[in-house]
Amino acid sequence: MLRALGIACKYVFSRFWTHKPIILAHSVTSECNCRCKICDVWRKRHNNDEMTTHEVFRMLDEARKLNFVAYVALGGEPLMRPDILNILHRAHDLGLYTSIITNGTFLSDNVEKIAKLVDLTWVSLDHYSDYHNEMRGLKGTFEKAVDGILKLRRAGGRIVINCVLSRLNMDAVGRMAEFAHKLGVKLALDPIKIFPASNEEYALKTSELKRLFSEAREFKRQGYPILNSHAYLEHLISRVKYSCAHPRTFIRVSEEGKIEPFWCQKTSRVLGDLRKQSLGEVLYSPSFEKFTESAKKCNLCDNSSTVEASIFYSTRSFFMNFYKWNSPYLRFVLDYAL
Repeated sequence: MLRALGIACKYVFSRFWTHKPIILAHSVTSECNCRCKICDVWRKRHNNDEMTTHEVFRMLDEARKLNFVAYVALGGEPLMRPDILNILHRAHDLGLYTSIITNGTFLSDNVEKIAKLVDLTWVSLDHYSDYHNEMRGLKGTFEKAVDGILKLRRAGGRIVINCVLSRLNMDAVGRMAEFAHKLGVKLALDPIKIFPASNEEYALKTSELKRLFSEAREFKRQGYPILNSHAYLEHLISRVKYSCAHPRTFIRVSEEGKIEPFWCQKTSRVLGDLRKQSLGEVLYSPSFEKFTESAKKCNLCDNSSTVEASIFYSTRSFFMNFYKWNSPYLRFVLDYAL
């Protein structure tokens, strides 16, 4: 609880004073063993110029000094990076809330260490059956992911299933909610991100998006372990507008140390380079300030990280919800920090 309160205090300090990000999302590698139909990472040439262990450690050390509270390792498949456990260990020892997003295929081999080092493990699972293998383009993915989830739970790890909804799995909402409940883990839902000339054929129509997330809202109301907030679900159902606060809460660092907008539809312009600048120099640079200001006028993205961060960042939302007995901020602490 003390740790959760410490994180909350840092969030309030960032929200009302510095207006600088507190979550560091780091793509540790572009290498991946899956060939997902909805993803374009594996279609690109593997980036061999990844930050060294020393460079990552230096970034993490500075992030802690700059009031960051969380580190998220993603990929590609982060567990394919040989030094990933050392990186997670460093983040954990610095007191950062540590997460990893994985396809689960290497989870079983690392459960004991991950249970000790990682606060929340996100396992990408897009179906409740071995049809998931077809979606991922790799045999055995479903079985390995489920085995990893069960073993990590037994080892004391905290897990969220991350399910991306597309035209490939439009039957999945209810069964995935039931599946997550059966496994004793939470379920987060996201609409597919469109990559031009890659996965447009799997994009959801507006009516389909509304129907699927209406289903999710109903299952959440029934008590199923759906992590998405009611506010996020309402956004996708009713197209509630927001002012983007993503650059005031998140930054994304690429494999080679470039700071780029995170899942942004507005721009992909590089905002800084940690091999040439310190993290602080980037965050207080004119280019980062300009991007932060321009983002306030945007609400194009539907991914949960952007929308959730933005909805709860608004001053009106903050004061309307903070004192509620069922405050979504308290719910956030219970879901993520405890």
